Amino acid sequence: MKKTMTMPETDTARTWVLERTRYPQRSARTTAVLDWSAVSPSTQSAVAALSTTIVDPNELLAPPSWWRALTGKPRGYAQLTTEQREELRQAYSALHWPLLEVGTETRLVVIAENLVARIISDPAWAHPLLDGHRSVLGFTIELHMIAAAAHELLRLRSTTPTLPADDGTDQLAKARAEWDRRHVVAALVEDALVDRVAALRAYEQALTPIGVALNNLQSVTELAAGAADVDRIFGQIIGSDYAAGHTNAMREDIDDVRAGLDAQVAYLDSLIGPHRNA
Repeated sequence: MKKTMTMPETDTARTWVLERTRYPQRSARTTAVLDWSAVSPSTQSAVAALSTTIVDPNELLAPPSWWRALTGKPRGYAQLTTEQREELRQAYSALHWPLLEVGTETRLVVIAENLVARIISDPAWAHPLLDGHRSVLGFTIELHMIAAAAHELLRLRSTTPTLPADDGTDQLAKARAEWDRRHVVAALVEDALVDRVAALRAYEQALTPIGVALNNLQSVTELAAGAADVDRIFGQIIGSDYAAGHTNAMREDIDDVRAGLDAQVAYLDSLIGPHRNA
């Protein structure tokens, strides 16, 4: 049965995110994003095949020779074609964050960056069991969507003037209505951003029981593999009925652990949007 994000889990993750937006964070490191909806599936697949970490658009579009000259590192994406680079360049947008981290928008981006970094470095996430259920590119897309929306929200708020005084004229009434509308939109966007970051937090938390279940599965499997020898010796002395029953019980234990793992993996799949396996 596929597990979905329940109300208590949603509330817990949201509370965790909101609590961290109360405190200053480091500067955001996502200084550029790609509009992945404008990138063809074939180019997305090419990028996914070339990267094992969160994609940096600046590095992605830099010619490899330039990247080596600037950083001294043999990085870059030499395998991308000229057409693919141009497609990515068309989808590229730079993000200009304030020098001083002062707002919820930047803090949400930093929290998302930290969550994604912890998720993709978690041993449970790298386990072969999750092959086909994880995608570094999927988390890149999610992070870029969060950063782009947060940057737009920051721009909206920074360009909204103070509330004009009401002098009774129609013009000022319309201006005040627009001011109210901007604040309502900003609040709704921020709430949606918190939800997206909370989904990342819930994903991170869901990896913990998967890690425990993987360890349990390994232990149960190893015990089951050695149980035959133990049961053979026991059966020679006492009888075969117990040995046969014990072997069947061990198989059932393995099946139970695997079923629990399947449910947890399905839950992970439910947390991030449809681009998670891009």
